[in-house]
Amino acid sequence: MAVMMPINYDNGASITYAQPAPKARSEWIGAAFNPTHLFEASLRQRLAELKSLPAGWDGEGAEPISVLTSKMAQEVGLRLLGHTLPPEITPNPCDTLTFEWESDAGSALLEIGHTTYSFLMKTKSGKRTTDMGSLGNTTDIDNLGSLIQRVLF
Repeated sequence: MAVMMPINYDNGASITYAQPAPKARSEWIGAAFNPTHLFEASLRQRLAELKSLPAGWDGEGAEPISVLTSKMAQEVGLRLLGHTLPPEITPNPCDTLTFEWESDAGSALLEIGHTTYSFLMKTKSGKRTTDMGSLGNTTDIDNLGSLIQRVLF
């Protein structure tokens, strides 16, 4: 099961992608579909859409999303799948992608570039957690996924 999520940009362009519907890990258990395949397909579809955005997609001269950024985001997204729920994925004007999670407990943002990431998590109680590092450090990515799941879900 998936929900179609439209994104409309200021310049009139819009794209739609499939976002998995379950909001809690417990909703995945016993589902009549394989959530791993669902998320992998949704991730690949979303990244293909983002890679196809032209230069200036935001109406203000944004860079297109490069093949390298998309590849890194796919690797990180598949790695996170083992630790937390699928994120919403949005483009940024400087050839980076942001993964975003939100729940009643707070929100988390993970920005993916060519070789590095930056991370911010804010809880409803006001606690902030930040991190930045190399995308080559898979332990850091695993730890961030576990932290997101533990704190937000």
